[in-house]
Amino acid sequence: MKSLTFITIFMAMLVAVCTSKNVDRFFKRPNKPGKLPVPSKIPSYENVLKFFKQVNGVPRPSQHEEKMGYFLADFAKKRGLKYVMDGKNVIIYKKATKGMEGTPMITLQTHQDMVCVAKDGYEIDFLEQGIESYNDGIYIRSKDNNTSLGADDGIGVSIVLAILDSKTISHGPLECLFTWDEEQEFSGAIALTPGILKGKYMMNIDWETDGELCIGTAGGLDVAANLAYNITETPSGYAAYNLSVSGLTGGHSGVAIVNGGSNAIKLLGDFLATISDLRLAAIEGGSFPNVISISSKATVLVPETQKAEFETKWKKYVAEVKAKYATADPNMELTIVETETPKESMTEVQTKAVFAGLANAAQGVTEWSETVKDIFETSNNVGPITMKDGTLNIEYLVRGFNNDNIAKLADNIIAGFEGSKVGFTTRKYGAFSPWNPSLDSALMNYARNIYQEHFGKPISLRKVGGGLELSEFAVVYPDMQFISYGPTVNDPHTINETVEVKTVKSTWEYTVELLRNIKQLEN
Repeated sequence: MKSLTFITIFMAMLVAVCTSKNVDRFFKRPNKPGKLPVPSKIPSYENVLKFFKQVNGVPRPSQHEEKMGYFLADFAKKRGLKYVMDGKNVIIYKKATKGMEGTPMITLQTHQDMVCVAKDGYEIDFLEQGIESYNDGIYIRSKDNNTSLGADDGIGVSIVLAILDSKTISHGPLECLFTWDEEQEFSGAIALTPGILKGKYMMNIDWETDGELCIGTAGGLDVAANLAYNITETPSGYAAYNLSVSGLTGGHSGVAIVNGGSNAIKLLGDFLATISDLRLAAIEGGSFPNVISISSKATVLVPETQKAEFETKWKKYVAEVKAKYATADPNMELTIVETETPKESMTEVQTKAVFAGLANAAQGVTEWSETVKDIFETSNNVGPITMKDGTLNIEYLVRGFNNDNIAKLADNIIAGFEGSKVGFTTRKYGAFSPWNPSLDSALMNYARNIYQEHFGKPISLRKVGGGLELSEFAVVYPDMQFISYGPTVNDPHTINETVEVKTVKSTWEYTVELLRNIKQLEN
């Protein structure tokens, strides 16, 4: 136990200074290997881009990856590769190339699903339609930035498909695991049949910054609050308003959360919690718990006698939040429009409880790390919120590097809703643990050596607030060693998502070098 505590402290010191320039001050450079064999030409990465276009043509929202599973199975059949469909997970196997038969099996791991986000007003059925993308030679993005791109993790999938398709790359035996529902609940990783993986080393291609190895990710816990509300006839003497928040920057709730931006649902909730005698008729906003909500809207009712006061408060609030988030959310828009009074609405008591709960639950970073710069210790994100057919549902995703702190924040959210005594029910689900890999494993040292030899510079090491499925695999396969890397994906989970083309090339080359020099790892 003492040694674990020491390692944890030591790792935190390391991460705080981990750049390509100063990592050796705190962590000894891995033993220098013998000179790499004279490299044969690395096949062009153009095949990766070709497969990415094909992958993006397949609808694959989280928890609806069936079409992607069939695509992968068909890919394997056409090439005569053995494959297994383990539930909705797909594993494709490829035998070792000549001269590599005695090397250990490598598990290449990516996930099938993507976070589907569309521009306000853009109509698309993500269950039936794929993603249109555009490559300008520098970035690949969705056409006209209408939707998220799906580079997380479609580009990782495409790199693995290009490896499986190649007839010239040397490698040992491969098992390539494509999981489902990584983005919401790690369902695929959790449901994977125990013992089905045979690899000694796992290479996860789901990192989002080129030239880095991941050395730690946050854990998390989903929280949901549900209210079966009373639909009542709206009393006379009430005026109705449509309020909206839009144009926020948003982003991945494990990464962009540190940027200090706002959340559209939280902005509405905080304002409406200050209004007395309020009745709620409709509210919606957000897409997924792991996406910072960029838009939200509500229809609320106030007594006719309080209209002027309500409008004045809203105007003042708009000025305050626009000033507060001018840098992080420069395109923020908040609107108010008086509308026809709905015939039905939620009671004042339940309405008050809804917004008190939203106001109570913190949004963003709740505690910063004391040892690692620009990393949270705990954070929270609200979204989505829905109200339909007598049921209101609010979801949260709490993240952190300590399970006790995660649980404490989740309990605070629950207390804010259940304490109102108006009928809220709550639940916790989708828990995943922090991942803290060994920094001196054989695979980690090998990966650093290969990068140094191929690119002529050390690879950086970084800890981040997002989650990786490796946290689940590490529990089930304690003897397996892991690394995570990938090309640079900007603004994932947003309509501004891009992948940098040159980093697809470098990640492809890195993957090829890791596979064809694997004999060094055993030596």
